[in-house]
Amino acid sequence: MVGAMANVYNVQFRLLPRELNTAELVALCFIVCLGGFALAAATQDPPIAPGGSRMILVPGGAFAMGDVFAEGEDDEQPVHQVTVAPFYLADAEVSVGQFRRFVEETGYRTSAEGPLNRAAQDSLIRIGMDPELPREQRIAAYDASLEFGGCAWWDPDRRSFDFDEHLNWANLRFEQTDAHPAVCLSWDDAASYANWVSGLSGLPPAYDVENGLLLDAEGNATTDITKVPGYRLPTEAEWEFAAREGGRVVRFGNGTDVARGGDAVFDADVGDYTYLERGPQRRGTMPIRSHSPNALGLFDMAGNAWEWVSDFLAPYPQDSQVNPYQTVGRGRAVRGGRWGGDAFELRIAKRFQWQSNNRCDASGFRLARSAQ
Repeated sequence: MVGAMANVYNVQFRLLPRELNTAELVALCFIVCLGGFALAAATQDPPIAPGGSRMILVPGGAFAMGDVFAEGEDDEQPVHQVTVAPFYLADAEVSVGQFRRFVEETGYRTSAEGPLNRAAQDSLIRIGMDPELPREQRIAAYDASLEFGGCAWWDPDRRSFDFDEHLNWANLRFEQTDAHPAVCLSWDDAASYANWVSGLSGLPPAYDVENGLLLDAEGNATTDITKVPGYRLPTEAEWEFAAREGGRVVRFGNGTDVARGGDAVFDADVGDYTYLERGPQRRGTMPIRSHSPNALGLFDMAGNAWEWVSDFLAPYPQDSQVNPYQTVGRGRAVRGGRWGGDAFELRIAKRFQWQSNNRCDASGFRLARSAQ
């Protein structure tokens, strides 16, 4: 401290408009030292979760959530003010290697590894797609079809989804290594993985997966994300705040306003958007951290795998919110774009909703944790 004060005193005649008294020198020294500590903390390696995810501290703050460019869909409006508390977010999506360790240590079977009965499944899917039937009946039939095994897969030649009852996270139609993002995973799978990581850390589980509930430190259901000590999925608001690099007005989660095939994993060979620079069509995922991160150090916040978030997709309110957590809706929200999607899907503001046991060969996730 004495040396620091001496250094400050030695430069005061060159940098400051007048001499400082002793109290002012002490205060200035404190600010300089505090800044040094902050710089050191910012340049330290991020903490590693027991499952292997590098956790980045995202400072809290307020931002405008929604389609700030007014170019999207109705469920991206209205733009509204949201404040989020500080939280940790994994710098990358959970990899195949990380998920494999979870499966090997627990014997876990994913939603895609359910019973096989393609005839029954196809019958339910046909009912679910029949426009002549009541909506409630169609929804119930489609939901029932998800109890069987298999995974939807994206056909890059037809640019549409199909279904294969034999696909799962370890058996896809494109090549994956342990470095690729784990996909064909449901919200239930992602929440179960998060609970496993919490257990490795000696933390209580963040989810009652069977009932789809968020849990506080005592195991009680909560909607207050700050009371959840375990590893979890980010809320939709947290995800968007981080994708916007702390709330900045930007179109894509890699920190750019123009979608380029060399900067993100998506289909850059389709669409006529003013914010698209045409490039290659992707035919599968790429290893995590293949492209540059955004300003917060987060990789693949634009493309590669869709990412499950913790809460349900619900209509945006007009009023401002603090740490919102949606508990009502038909499905959980999915964000971030995917390897087979176009630049419109890649936008930060784009929202999807899926049933908690739904999955496809682009559905993955990353971990989050409240900053205690």
